[in-house]
Amino acid sequence: MIAVHVQSAPPTSRAVRWLPLVGLGGVLLAAAAVSDAANGPVETVLLVATAALAGGAVAALHDPAATLLAAVPTSVMHRRALRLLLVGVPVLALWWSVAGLTSGADAAGLGRLLALTTAGLAVAVSVRPHARGVLVGASAPLVWFGLDHMAVLDGLPADAAGWWRTDPWAVVAAALLVCALRRAS
Repeated sequence: MIAVHVQSAPPTSRAVRWLPLVGLGGVLLAAAAVSDAANGPVETVLLVATAALAGGAVAALHDPAATLLAAVPTSVMHRRALRLLLVGVPVLALWWSVAGLTSGADAAGLGRLLALTTAGLAVAVSVRPHARGVLVGASAPLVWFGLDHMAVLDGLPADAAGWWRTDPWAVVAAALLVCALRRAS
């Protein structure tokens, strides 16, 4: 099975839309550099970068040839995993670069990125049809970030909106469980 993934990596890499990720990376790096130079809110820049990169990673699941590839013996899950692997490396590099500029590169920050990404993946695999699921899943990290930073939430909703920051590994575990349950159904 590894040989199949190695053979399918180059065409999959060509099919991934890289331009949005490159543009997002440039904007985030510029924002981090400006914020750092101006003694601005670097923690907020890192949190925004985390949410944006998580959304970008999930958006890479968009496969215009999904209908055509439905007949091939490689499962949808394997194709998605390959796309995530191909996009995950540059996303991690971009996040690490932004985190380095904002002095926020630590395991907790990486956990936040993984929490938002896996939450977006869980949404993407749960919503049908696939194209709509990817759109909703890519939006989920940004929506969750927005809900977390809304001043109107109070009590349990406010706590739940902050779980990706306070308990990222629990969010990762729950999201992976949802993905596994969706795979089993």
